[in-house]
Amino acid sequence: MQYVSSRSMLSVLTSRRGRWFVPFAILLALTLILTVAGSIAVLQAAHADEIGRGEQLAKRLCAVCHLNPGQGEKTGPGTIPGFVAVARREGQTLEGIVDWLTSVPPMMPNHHLSQDEMHALAFYILSLRDADAGQPSPGQ
Repeated sequence: MQYVSSRSMLSVLTSRRGRWFVPFAILLALTLILTVAGSIAVLQAAHADEIGRGEQLAKRLCAVCHLNPGQGEKTGPGTIPGFVAVARREGQTLEGIVDWLTSVPPMMPNHHLSQDEMHALAFYILSLRDADAGQPSPGQ
């Protein structure tokens, strides 16, 4: 690897040959920023669709047990956590929720969810993490 001093880099940038470099670098940086921003917008729109589908599923299949006002974390073996508490669990991830649903926990009814439905439900649950700050945090 060849070492390039800052002085030699400066001379390239200010020379006639190097005059194209700065505008090119700026253009390249702007292109990268716009590409990343566009990708984020597309992902957010896709996630919004998933969240909407998950909310519909949750209201249809899970609301009676997991979407009650003020419902917090499990407090004992016979209690049921609310989805807000599930979303706020330390280290909670999309994959963690999907893995939990895939395992068909014995204390829950088996709704025979597809992988797509599990992902949509997980997106919805995680969307509740910052929602309704009045809800109790896990362990409260």
